[in-house]
Amino acid sequence: MFKRYVSIIASVLLAVTMLLPATSLVALANSDVQQSNISPQAANYLVDVEVEGLSGGILKEAVQVTEGQNALDALKKALNSQSIKYTVQESDFGAYVTSIDNEEAGTLGGWDGWNYTVNGQAPSVGAAAYVLKNTDVVKFFYGRWAAMSTSTQVIEHSDNPAITVNLIGDTFTSAALETANWTVEPSNLTISTITQNTDQQITIQLKGKVERENLSLVATEAAVVGKAADALQITVVASQERVPEAIKKVTDYILSKSVSSEWTAVGLAKAGATVPESYEEVFEQNVQQQIVANLERLKITDAERLTIAAAAIGRDPKNINGIDLLDKIYNSISIRNVDTMTRQGTNGLIFALVALDTKNYEVPKDAKWNREKIVEALLSYQRADGAWSLATSNTGTASYDMTAMALIGLAPYNEQPAVKKAVEKAVTFLSESQGSTGGFNETFVGGISSEATSQVIIGLTANNIDPQGERFTKNGINLIDHLLSFQTENGGFKHTLTGSTDGMATEQAIQGLVAFDLFTKGEGRLYDFSEKSTQLEVSSHSTLQGILNDSLLKVQKNKNEIWSPIFIENTEMIEGYYVVQAGENGTKKETEIPEGTKKVFIVDNDRPYRYFDAEVVEPSHTFTVTFNREIQDSKVNLNKIYVEDITGKRVPATVKANGVTVTVTPETDYMEGQLYSLVVIDPVSAEGITIKQSARKLFIIK
Repeated sequence: MFKRYVSIIASVLLAVTMLLPATSLVALANSDVQQSNISPQAANYLVDVEVEGLSGGILKEAVQVTEGQNALDALKKALNSQSIKYTVQESDFGAYVTSIDNEEAGTLGGWDGWNYTVNGQAPSVGAAAYVLKNTDVVKFFYGRWAAMSTSTQVIEHSDNPAITVNLIGDTFTSAALETANWTVEPSNLTISTITQNTDQQITIQLKGKVERENLSLVATEAAVVGKAADALQITVVASQERVPEAIKKVTDYILSKSVSSEWTAVGLAKAGATVPESYEEVFEQNVQQQIVANLERLKITDAERLTIAAAAIGRDPKNINGIDLLDKIYNSISIRNVDTMTRQGTNGLIFALVALDTKNYEVPKDAKWNREKIVEALLSYQRADGAWSLATSNTGTASYDMTAMALIGLAPYNEQPAVKKAVEKAVTFLSESQGSTGGFNETFVGGISSEATSQVIIGLTANNIDPQGERFTKNGINLIDHLLSFQTENGGFKHTLTGSTDGMATEQAIQGLVAFDLFTKGEGRLYDFSEKSTQLEVSSHSTLQGILNDSLLKVQKNKNEIWSPIFIENTEMIEGYYVVQAGENGTKKETEIPEGTKKVFIVDNDRPYRYFDAEVVEPSHTFTVTFNREIQDSKVNLNKIYVEDITGKRVPATVKANGVTVTVTPETDYMEGQLYSLVVIDPVSAEGITIKQSARKLFIIK
């Protein structure tokens, strides 16, 4: 340490003395004047020499010097007279006092070291260059130069962070434990407690939420023995800034081994890494062994997992050497009279949805299971507290992993009211169950595991929920912080903090980290391998047009052959379709297209409508409209109940009245992937009373 001190301080001392503390000067001498030039007729002077170290006074003595001698000469003479050991280091810039009485420069780890004053003032030259005068008082003292640092990473959006402050060049006093001797910026943060670890380290517990602005900690002079340290500047780090490095480390670790797991291959593919060619052979072997040769004991999760992996490596799951993996899912077989879809509990239902939605695979109309049936079954097994268990029951033992996985499976359907409600209940359950260390304690898996955290991160991000947000931050630790704490030096991940690198923990961790990385970049769900359209399709009413600028949409309306901006009144996302309603009563000039949008529909709110939630229906769907009065069954009256396509053109439909109900059935199937409006405008009751209310229901065809 003292070599660093010598090389840096010595090089600047003689030229820039103001860099040193105002009350001291390092005891450095120019070699040209280090040996005193004493004439034969020189007079003798009496000077006082005092030496004070870290522990207090070392020496105080009057010594006789000869005219022309310097401060360093006086120090040596005084120390020699008391047999006190000292060392002086020679350098290109002169001599430097490195120790006195075994107290070495740099003992406190910083720029601390031996300095001197004469008559209470710091000379502008080194000790061997200062020529003494009669009755001078020379004091050598161990100078402190406080500087604070911290290795604590303060994460954006974290709550109540604790910061460990290290001090070099000085030591803390007892006053450092008093909050009044510290200030913190920004002002929304306060200091709640301060604890001392050593005389050069304390921990400051802050209270408040960390924003993006960097932090500053300032201590008063009373907090240290010497002069006050400069403010400690702390850079606030966003969690995602640490994730790319963690992904690279775990990717390198996985690629240093052989890849034999479907989940590992998925993680690598989504991380942008090349899945080794050797895995293709492993994949085909798994299809042969787990599907073809195992039909009598088939696990549907094998077919589902292999389907997801097929999407990741660019294979067609409908034809893996003649094997149709998708058929094994939606036309699940029964074994011993138990449907394989539910034979493994909720696992089968969850990953059936995940597998089918990796590339939005089509399910035949006559399939045993379709998406709606799977979603309905999965929802029926949600517990009252919002959790799911492995069992196909709503009273089974709650599982954090299964709850998180259910969120993954349901994510593409979370615009459906029932699904949205179930997702919110599950998120609340997970948030309330998260422990003080940021993880989830589950006795069944051996305590707090990284795998549970990984699954929760994947589930939350699939539903556009930030895993480092307030709901999932406990004691300043969010889910990303918690997961990263399990990463080992080799890049892999541990199952529990006391364990070692674990294969399953590693394959789930890379997926969790990549899911979060995709979320922060707005690049969709982890298990979505559908090809992204380069040009988002926007359909609109004939009087409207959408203006897209990247992900921002503005709407214009044609008025008297002039296109003018119009406000956006309402927006709605339903199963990947983004419905934008434009009208004069809106307040927004533009809207941001959500990530994952398949198509945009712009609807004209040309009048105040009673609005009903949009839904996705079959091409031949019949609507039943119920009124509070019997409807007049006449062609003119029923013509007030009709269906329009997105452009505003009427679609041929059969409208029939039967008492207080009216049915509306398309004469030919509606077009898939298109939006229609069922409109009711002032029909008349059987008594001839006009029902003064306009209503509209938007619907999209599967």
